[in-house]
Amino acid sequence: MRTTEFQSREGEPTIDDMRYDLAEQSAMNMGVGQIIEILLDGVEGLNDIADIDIEEEWQLIFGVDKD
Repeated sequence: MRTTEFQSREGEPTIDDMRYDLAEQSAMNMGVGQIIEILLDGVEGLNDIADIDIEEEWQLIFGVDKD
């Protein structure tokens, strides 16, 4: 089984860490159809999403409060 950055990280995550975690989680759960859709239509990059929205999404997915 693959160890994720989230699982191996020590200390509090930065917003950039959270962006990476969200991208990694999405990539690991994507099917071929979703990958094809992204290649055809594109996607809004996580770097373009506001920090507060990233933090909220990260807490929802990983169930960990940053503080």
